[in-house]
Amino acid sequence: ILDVPPYERGIGMVFQNYALFPHMTVADNVAFPLTVRKVGRAETEEKVLRALKLVKMIEYRNRYPNQLSGGQQQRIALARAVVFNPSILLMDEPLGALDRNLREHMKIEIMRIQKELNMTAVFVTHDQDEALTMSDRVAVINEGRLVQVADSRSLYYSPQD
Repeated sequence: ILDVPPYERGIGMVFQNYALFPHMTVADNVAFPLTVRKVGRAETEEKVLRALKLVKMIEYRNRYPNQLSGGQQQRIALARAVVFNPSILLMDEPLGALDRNLREHMKIEIMRIQKELNMTAVFVTHDQDEALTMSDRVAVINEGRLVQVADSRSLYYSPQD
């Protein structure tokens, strides 16, 4: 995989800090993965609108990231990560920067979107509740070592040391 350029790997990524481009509109941020893949203008516009509808942010397409709340920025980062239909979605602490109420709401939204797209997602978190409620399978890593891989129920009732 190291020999393959990032834009050819088919991996969508959502970062804890959203990593949106401040000088670009919401629509341009979402379009960025398509731009680097040299997707045509009409197809890009169609895919961007579809992704923004998916995250319920279409009315914000002409705004800039600094005009959005943290939860709205998170939705835009998620739209950008899925706009090119990746084979896998990696999310690195995507809810870490959000307050508790918004975190609960975004957990539901992320699960809805992942289910709607039928996409494999790897969700990295230090929050046990998030890991157990948002996952079909959980991998526990301690000090860089894989300790256990199990479904949420097995992990909760039969954790390994």
